[in-house]
Amino acid sequence: MKKPRVPPGRDVVFRKAVEDNRFSEVFQKVTSPFVKGEYLHWDKLRYHEPPNGLSLEEWWLGLKLRRPLDNTVPLKGTSGRDFGYVFTQPMVERLREIDLGAGGTIQMPEQITNPDTKDRYYVRSLIEEAITSSQMEGAVTTRPVAKEMIRSGRKPSDRSEQMILNNFVTMRRLGELKDKPLTKELVFEIHRLITENTLDDPSAAGRFRREDKDPKVVVGDEYGEVYHEPPPDSQLTRECKPCATLATRGCPPSLFTLF
Repeated sequence: MKKPRVPPGRDVVFRKAVEDNRFSEVFQKVTSPFVKGEYLHWDKLRYHEPPNGLSLEEWWLGLKLRRPLDNTVPLKGTSGRDFGYVFTQPMVERLREIDLGAGGTIQMPEQITNPDTKDRYYVRSLIEEAITSSQMEGAVTTRPVAKEMIRSGRKPSDRSEQMILNNFVTMRRLGELKDKPLTKELVFEIHRLITENTLDDPSAAGRFRREDKDPKVVVGDEYGEVYHEPPPDSQLTRECKPCATLATRGCPPSLFTLF
């Protein structure tokens, strides 16, 4: 996976445009948030030629200012800033196309609508998902062998089979937990289910990673690019009620805002 280039800071470019008396020209020459009908990230925009008289950074600023305001959600990152999203016009149009095209044509397989076969169809779907997810995570086994293990109830013979079984058991359990509030204890329970008999350190199941004792974990690639570094456990131990986290703006960083 290629990490997108970080765009120039909007505030920095904005201040420079104001200081250089360029803001008026930027706003006059950039009249739309689109580039050939698309919203382009900086990673793609930098390969295009900006409007005559504007720098690439000024063009980026103009496009950002022409876009709709971000919609924020009551979840915060480690920086304390709200997470947000932009509901773009192309997105609205495409959702409308899906709505019109799918209206009256979506049908469910007979197995789902038939009460006699619904449970069997559900279990088969969970088995397929458990196998596929585990193989993506590195499990090495064949699909027929994995299905035989789950259906027969035999114990896993290696870590790969254990990963598949854990995924299957966890997904069934999630079906029972879907209406329960998200708490730290619930997260730990799910973690224990998904990692049972697969960790080098069994004591690591059902708890936060300890910053001072456990190996450092980051999400990155083979080139050394780090996409995400989990927050320290000292921040994750601060709790707040799930309902307050999801419904109240300005909730302080907590278990739910930092994951």
